[in-house]
Amino acid sequence: MAPAAATEAPQRSISRSDSTAGNTRTVSLDIGDRIPEARVWTTPRESATLEQLIEDGPILLLFYLFDWSSTCTNELEVLRDRAEELRASGLRPYAISRDSPWTHLAWTQALDLDFPLLSDWNGDATHGFDVAHEYRGLRDVSRRSAFLIDGEGIIRGVWLYEALELPDIDEILAGALAMR
Repeated sequence: MAPAAATEAPQRSISRSDSTAGNTRTVSLDIGDRIPEARVWTTPRESATLEQLIEDGPILLLFYLFDWSSTCTNELEVLRDRAEELRASGLRPYAISRDSPWTHLAWTQALDLDFPLLSDWNGDATHGFDVAHEYRGLRDVSRRSAFLIDGEGIIRGVWLYEALELPDIDEILAGALAMR
């Protein structure tokens, strides 16, 4: 199934096959829905709510599985290399996983990232966006997915990806431009 574009009418139940668990999962939040209440760690000593993150305008919230894994390294390098285009479209990119804020700090430095990595250590965002899944026996891992969120906290684009699939930044950019 093709990802939902930001310009489409709100849809319920976007689903994709989850080859790691052998079933089909749905995301309960879709285009037009309000973001859930969730607190994430922005640094090892500071946290913020998602509402606070959108105060300065639209964001891209890109969930990924793990720091230091090869596919996620590729994903964040693509995001790093295209971050300026996202900012020019009016979006502030954030990547988020269940890894600790200390791991994020080291990985940000290792990859020379110029956008924040958010730690969802407690799983508030992962469960709030309904992207928790089991990956190779590890429970409540963030499913690779992207959410385009406007400055009012409304979801304007949803994309779900397989574990080894990289996000299509061109599709996300098109969604961001359609929000203007």
